[in-house]
Amino acid sequence: MPSKIPSAVSSVLTVILLIVFGFLLTIGQVIMLNGFSEREGTASLITAFVCQGVGIILCAILSWWLTKLFVQKFNLNKVLAVIISVVVTTVLGSGLAFVSLLVSIGVAEAMWQAR
Repeated sequence: MPSKIPSAVSSVLTVILLIVFGFLLTIGQVIMLNGFSEREGTASLITAFVCQGVGIILCAILSWWLTKLFVQKFNLNKVLAVIISVVVTTVLGSGLAFVSLLVSIGVAEAMWQAR
């Protein structure tokens, strides 16, 4: 299979970039959770980690599939296919991570309001 190595490379690069972005968002989330109790903060962080984990897995699969599609169907250069798929899935994953951040802050707020 000629597109297996580029697909694996694109998936690994996407996962690495999304983990770095998720770590940066987590630092910001901890700052945003200042003032909430440990109970609300823990629930918020767990929600964010689960949502970001699902997003990273989905983006890795999409990156693998896009690279394979670009190489086999559209006959793109393998390096170009990897670059395009990594950029597209990293932008998509970053958007999903940001949405998970907003959802997790909403969870903390809802738990705080339920007191």
